[in-house]
Amino acid sequence: MSSSSADPVAASVVIASNGTSGSVEACLAALEPQAEGAELIVCERDGALVPELWRDGIDAATGDVVCLTISVMRPAADWLATARRLAGQASAVGGAIEPGEDLRLSDWAEYFCRYARDMPPFAVRETADLPGDNAVYTRAALAETHHVYRDGFWEPEVNRALREHGRRLLHSPELVVYQGRSAGFGAFMRQRLVHGRKYGRQRGVRFSAARNLAGIPAAVVVPVVLVARTFREVFSRRRLRLRLVAATPLLLAYDIAWAVGEAAGHLDSLRSR
Repeated sequence: MSSSSADPVAASVVIASNGTSGSVEACLAALEPQAEGAELIVCERDGALVPELWRDGIDAATGDVVCLTISVMRPAADWLATARRLAGQASAVGGAIEPGEDLRLSDWAEYFCRYARDMPPFAVRETADLPGDNAVYTRAALAETHHVYRDGFWEPEVNRALREHGRRLLHSPELVVYQGRSAGFGAFMRQRLVHGRKYGRQRGVRFSAARNLAGIPAAVVVPVVLVARTFREVFSRRRLRLRLVAATPLLLAYDIAWAVGEAAGHLDSLRSR
């Protein structure tokens, strides 16, 4: 983990590196012109998941607000200023994610798989469904949920806890990052398996044995549901439709990987009882 900071620190930016060559340098290059009054924390560790890296960075952060992203993202020129302003309106704010330049077909499929709901245009709204790859949290919100993210900052779990405490969470199109090239098809397939399994376990803890058991065969329909949801999100925005159609075979593969992982997570929950 490395950091650079100005004094005093008004905001901390935690960048989780996913290992994509040159991505950290490009992300920092986009941030440095706007980094006055902020500390930039880069978290890298072989074998670590992004939520684990975020946790480590958050624990080291000293800013009044903490911004989260990953190294393949290129923050807009006003990203930090916008994050600071929006943090005054809610405990947590997630932003918009646009496709960057020179994306491969596997990158487009990854973009649609992960960020269709975060693709502009969309209206600002209150929701717990925020993208951790482009988000800002207040120090108070992180302190309140500190116990929730000891095994990694999995934003669905943290955001759920904040909502249960009555905190305001916003999804705003004003906070913008651009997705660059990722680590490739194989790396993202592996990530979907791991994250899907973690998701299944997290849900399984709250489910009965019967519901976990039902979740295993139900995984067969999950890819169809996820692809349909992606098409609905993209087509409602009236842009990038042909890109989505071209990327659909890879998108389906990613969603199958997630479903397999989620089913394994439900099975893990049954075994642990």
